[in-house]
Amino acid sequence: MGLKDDPIRLPDDDRDDGDDGDDGDDGPHHDLNLFFADPPGYYPPTPPPTTEQHALGRSGVQLTLHLVGHSVLEAHRLWNGSRVLADYLEEQQAAYEAHPQQTALSADATVHTAAHTIRGKTVLELGAGAGLPGIVCGLVLGARKVVVTDYPDPDLVDTLRQNIAEGEAAAVRQMGVNPALAAYAGPGALVADGLVWGGDPAPILRHLEGVVVDKDVDDSKNDKNSSPGFDVVLLADLLFRHAEHAKLAASVAQTLRRAAASRAYVFFTSYRPWLRHKDLAFFEHARAAGLVVEHLRETRLADPPLFFPDDPGDAGVRSTVSGYALRWPVDGEDPAAFWPPPAAATAEEGGAGAGSEATKHVSIEQGKS
Repeated sequence: MGLKDDPIRLPDDDRDDGDDGDDGDDGPHHDLNLFFADPPGYYPPTPPPTTEQHALGRSGVQLTLHLVGHSVLEAHRLWNGSRVLADYLEEQQAAYEAHPQQTALSADATVHTAAHTIRGKTVLELGAGAGLPGIVCGLVLGARKVVVTDYPDPDLVDTLRQNIAEGEAAAVRQMGVNPALAAYAGPGALVADGLVWGGDPAPILRHLEGVVVDKDVDDSKNDKNSSPGFDVVLLADLLFRHAEHAKLAASVAQTLRRAAASRAYVFFTSYRPWLRHKDLAFFEHARAAGLVVEHLRETRLADPPLFFPDDPGDAGVRSTVSGYALRWPVDGEDPAAFWPPPAAATAEEGGAGAGSEATKHVSIEQGKS
C-alpha cells in the first residue's frame, strides 16, 4: 500500500526505507485520528423515537404510530400525504359499500368504481415510513394481504413491524365490539420488509405466495393481460426524491398486477413549491413505464404541519395534497394521451403571469380532475 493509501501514518513516519540500515524506531507513530478526532459532544445526539396519532374515520380507532428518531430518508415524519391517502381509501370504500348497486350499470363502471376499494385485495406500500395507509388497508379495509416496505435499514423495518404488531393486537382486542374491524383478515395479514426502489422485486412478490384472493377481486381469468403482482400499490409523499423517480416508477411497474382493476395511488405535497415541476416529473417516468396517469383530487388541509417553516413558497401549495392514480392501459389506450394532460399544456401556454408559479400549479392540477 502506498503512502497515499495509508490513512493512518504520515509520510515522515518510522517505516524502514531499507537504505540506512536502521531498523529501529526513529520516532513516534503519528495517528491522524488524534489530529482530527471530534471532541466529546461535538455532534448532537440522535433524537429519540417519537409517536404520532391518527384517528380512523370508519371505526374511530385511534392508531399510535412509532417513528424513528431521525432518518436521512425523512422517515421520521408522518407526512400529510400518508394521512390524506389513508382517509381517501376509507372514504372510497365507504361510498362503494353504501351504494354497491351503482356499479352494476356496466362492466366498465364496475371496474372503475370497484378499483378504488381495498376489500379482498393485495396491497404494497413503498417508502412506508410509519406505514399508515398500508396498516389502514389491513386493519379496517379488509385487504387480503398487505406488505409495507421501506429502505432495508433495520431501524426502519423494525419500526414498521412494531406498528403492525401493535395495530394487529389492538384489532384482535376490539374485533368483537367494533364492527369496522370485522374485515380484518387476522394475524399475518400485514408484514413489513425492506425494498430498494428499482431493485429485484422477487423477495417482495414472494409474500403473495399462498394468498387466496377473493373471486370477486381476481379478474385474471377474464383479463388476458393479467400478471402476478399486487392489486394496489401505495406511494405517499415520495416524489420529493427527484433523483429516484425512475427507480420508483420501475418498482411500481414491477409490482403492480397487470389487470384492469389494479391501481397505484400517488399522493404527495409539494413542500418546496418552487420545485413542484420536478415533483410532477415522476409521472413522465410512470408514463414511460407504460402506466396511465389519472388525476383524482386536490385536498387543501386547514392547519397542517408545514414541516419546513423556514422554507419559502406559497403556504397554500405546501398545505395541499395532490392525489393521482396509475393504472395499466386497457383497450389499446396510449399512456401518452393522458400525460402530460391537455389542461396543463393549455395553462402553461396561456397562463403566464396569472398569479404566482405555485398558484398556477395548483390550479392546473385541479383542472385535470
